[in-house]
Amino acid sequence: MSELLALGISHKTAPVALRERLAFSEREAVVFARLLTATSEVREAVVISTCNRTEVYLVVGDPVLAESDVLGLLARRASIRPTELAEAIYSPRNCDAARQLYRVTAGLESMILGEAEIQGQVRRAHESAMRAGCTGPLSNRLFAAALTTGKRVRSETGIGASRVSVPTVAVDLALSVLGGLADRHVVVIGAGETSELTARALADQGAGTIFVANRHADRALSLAQRFGGSVAGLDGLPDQLVRADIVLSSTSSPHPIVGREELELVMRRRQRRPLLLIDIAVPRDIDPSCGEEEGVSLYDIDDLQSVVARNLSNRAEEVPRAHEIVEEEIHRFARWLGQHEVLPTVSARGAGPGRERWPLGDRLPP
Repeated sequence: MSELLALGISHKTAPVALRERLAFSEREAVVFARLLTATSEVREAVVISTCNRTEVYLVVGDPVLAESDVLGLLARRASIRPTELAEAIYSPRNCDAARQLYRVTAGLESMILGEAEIQGQVRRAHESAMRAGCTGPLSNRLFAAALTTGKRVRSETGIGASRVSVPTVAVDLALSVLGGLADRHVVVIGAGETSELTARALADQGAGTIFVANRHADRALSLAQRFGGSVAGLDGLPDQLVRADIVLSSTSSPHPIVGREELELVMRRRQRRPLLLIDIAVPRDIDPSCGEEEGVSLYDIDDLQSVVARNLSNRAEEVPRAHEIVEEEIHRFARWLGQHEVLPTVSARGAGPGRERWPLGDRLPP
């Protein structure tokens, strides 16, 4: 017998201090998926890790044993006791697990309701796991259906109207704190996709930007050319921090880039002139203790939620229709499972031989 099981944490269940301990790079996600499929009960696995969530989607034999094994592996990675991690973990099964993935892909579970970036993140996570040989018929069908659901929600509702993302909200926060960006010196640490969105939002406000990056120097130069900024390497970061009014950081570094001791030296050189730090990376790029320095205002991704609430009231009106689409696609998925003998042992519930039914389950709370 095979069942679908998901385990995850998100901004709804855990603070960034815990989420960052369970954050995976794309390469680490594949390694962990291979580790999961090497256990006795896990047959297929996909790991999704974003700034606001880490979720594993599994096809398993015994879901109770599999959940215990996977929880233990996650707890070991986070260096905490499984019982402590269990307080923040949600673990839906079968169609409740599918529903969770559909909602995630549609942007219904995001901090930024209806965000567009999550769909690409889900697709890349599945493709990476598939190339690594960690997926199979059920998980492949599940993720294809989830991506279809996400596309329907975006095309048939206005939930994605008016581009709002974590970077744009971070820039809005800077605006609300400083009152304007046109004459401010802004430093963006990183040159990835999130930094590009940040650069676009800053350019719309007329801000001049310095992009600080080592690993993706060519991409940083491209961003600077497109958005009217300039480029510096990480070795020049202290000098840039001395000049900066605002720092927005969004790298994929597993360790902090800005530490308390380094920032203390910077603030002395600045003569304690105020510095606004906005860290939207998970794991965090800026040591949380930096916020204790005199003159420093530090915000992390969890601090953006109050700004998000003000920006998304119009999108909330589209949620009921989005939920309807998710439920339509869940029923479509359940029918597919009942019609294909390729998965003859998926959660039999009184169906005939070779035609077992997938239980629709209870809806997860919105």
